[in-house]
Amino acid sequence: MVVSADRPLRVLVTSTPGAGHIGPLVPLAAALQAAGHQVLWATATESCARVRALGFEAVAAGMGVGERTAALAPQMPEIMALDPRDRRSRLFAGFFGEIAAPRMHRELGPVFDSFRPDVVIHEMSELAAAPMATGRGVPHVTVAFSGAIGDAVWAAAQRSMHAIWLAEGVGNAGMPELLGALYLHPFPASFGPPPNHPNARLVRPGWVDAADTTIEPDWLRSLGVARPLVYLTAGTEVAAQAAPWAAAFEALAGLEVDAVATIGPSLDPVTMGAVPPNVRVERFVPQHLLLARASVVASHGGAGTVLGAALQGLPQLLFPIIADQWDNADAVSRAGAGVACELACRDAASLATALQRLLHDAVVHDAARAVATEIAAMPSAADHVQAIEALVG
Repeated sequence: MVVSADRPLRVLVTSTPGAGHIGPLVPLAAALQAAGHQVLWATATESCARVRALGFEAVAAGMGVGERTAALAPQMPEIMALDPRDRRSRLFAGFFGEIAAPRMHRELGPVFDSFRPDVVIHEMSELAAAPMATGRGVPHVTVAFSGAIGDAVWAAAQRSMHAIWLAEGVGNAGMPELLGALYLHPFPASFGPPPNHPNARLVRPGWVDAADTTIEPDWLRSLGVARPLVYLTAGTEVAAQAAPWAAAFEALAGLEVDAVATIGPSLDPVTMGAVPPNVRVERFVPQHLLLARASVVASHGGAGTVLGAALQGLPQLLFPIIADQWDNADAVSRAGAGVACELACRDAASLATALQRLLHDAVVHDAARAVATEIAAMPSAADHVQAIEALVG
């Protein structure tokens, strides 16, 4: 153990549950732990076992994914009636602010009191940590998992959190208080500008799930060899319910490719309708196994999938559905590394045309490889350890 500060720091890491929220924190938490600091991770009960398997001490705090989704359900018809690009502020403030934050605030309080952290590290959608740290004079750091969030989204989140800020004795919180002393941003410059924050810093995305001991299945080893493999996914949560599965299957049926579709735990492979012989449907396959063999990734535009594909230099077809997925799709398209499909262009013929282009267009392939090179040159999480140590006086 190498302690790189004057003394080991007590580092409290907080996150909402779900792989897409836990994963981006892992490299920084691991780097801090490797530097000799004590790391305690607070997240929902359903994610504690995963966090412990990753090598961290964990304590339960906050709502599970199912609880949050059920609580937001009454608002969803109104939210989904909005223009897709206008949904993000309502979803972000509703899902993570109004619904998730109050319980996290209640259950995180005893953790703060007993652990007495020197610094708090939280992912961008875990909103309770910021007022608690600010009110207690503890520096906090935000780790983003997707692109820059607009000021309107953050403003909506702040309004939804007003009572919590007041409870912590902070009556006039702004962006600096919400985002903290350091904001680590995982999107390369080619995906768009960083957030409007004076202490925003780039951090290289990507992590290996050390808790995942899945061995590549035999059926996967034969794919991506004789002909290209398309990895089709809509994540593991809400977006999977609204993905254009039937149109995508029809598009893939007419192409000289193999495909693996991961549909998430809420859908049943036997109820997916007509699945062509060149498509294999699975509830879940570890993403890194598929990315290693894929030639093209077709997805909902979730940040974890987008960044995973970008790290591998893979062209992307994106059919965003909710939240940050629209911004992520725009980012990939802006870099020339993929195609974003608007709602009007999600029929089988349009998807087939887009996939053909991504399979064969050298310009898109070059752009995707350029993004991978750009990401590889970004600072690692370990490169930010000293800056975090310096926050503690």
